[in-house]
Amino acid sequence: MVYKAFGLTTKIPVKAFSYTPESTKPTVHEADNGSGSLLHREFCSKCGSGILEYGAAAANEFRYVMTGTLDDPSALPPKGEFFCVHREKWMPEVPGIFHKDKVKE
Repeated sequence: MVYKAFGLTTKIPVKAFSYTPESTKPTVHEADNGSGSLLHREFCSKCGSGILEYGAAAANEFRYVMTGTLDDPSALPPKGEFFCVHREKWMPEVPGIFHKDKVKE
């Protein structure tokens, strides 16, 4: 399984998320995330940047939006860290939030 060093997403209710009218249709990729669950990811069709992701269990409720794509990322500071077991040695722990080695812990 391949792990990325880290990524910052913001959990947003599906009813609160929409693309702007000038946005192009995103490129969609769906695949097993390694646990037997289907993971849905959307990317900018022009530059390939990640926009959002969600698993099958969250499909009707939430979108995990890549924080860097928000107009004001500082408005939604992190509340927790997941997959800390894969944290790079050079990456410091974020203070004042919860930390989980795995999602279901």
